[in-house]
Amino acid sequence: MKNKARVGTNILLAVFVFTIWILSFFLWRGDAALSVSGWTDLKFFTVQSNLLVGICALVWLVMYAVKGAMPRWLSVLKYVCATAVFVTFTVVVVFLGPLYGYRWMYSGSNLFFHLIIPLLAIAEEAIFGEEISFRESFFALIPPALYGVGYVANCLANGIGEGFATNDWYGFLTWGYGGGAAFFVVICVLAWGLGLALRALQKPARKIPWEGRG
Repeated sequence: MKNKARVGTNILLAVFVFTIWILSFFLWRGDAALSVSGWTDLKFFTVQSNLLVGICALVWLVMYAVKGAMPRWLSVLKYVCATAVFVTFTVVVVFLGPLYGYRWMYSGSNLFFHLIIPLLAIAEEAIFGEEISFRESFFALIPPALYGVGYVANCLANGIGEGFATNDWYGFLTWGYGGGAAFFVVICVLAWGLGLALRALQKPARKIPWEGRG
């Protein structure tokens, strides 16, 4: 029963992620704050983290169907994906919501990318995810750290810009590169803290990494 529920959850995650992204790519244009169509939407951490969740869900489903077993790296990746969208969910609630308005942050595609998909991924990891060690929790730092390096590097190479042409689309460099670097350090610390919180939500007695298809 547990495995069937997790299969259903991963199917929902994959369907939601790729359906909403395809609709955003081809049809929805500026339907919400920090929302663009085409390949340029990949510049947002929100889109990247959600696509990572969708890809990981597909990999999980394939592994389950073919082998009926989950390798440790995939268990850790599921945890990292869930933590990444946990960051998205939290930043929207704490920072972007007050900045742009919650109506815009939860409208159109953002309703799924900022709320529904993150909550579903968090719930899946908390209820069904394999136990993550303290050492493995540091892997949660990788997505925001890589994104931060790429974000700042792009601004340094191409300039910050202004208006619709800005490369500082989140406004993280409003207080200069020092402020931006400090902000990303805070985001990384937040990611690790949320990863630890997600780890704490997992059942302490969960020791068996996989129960098979039964």
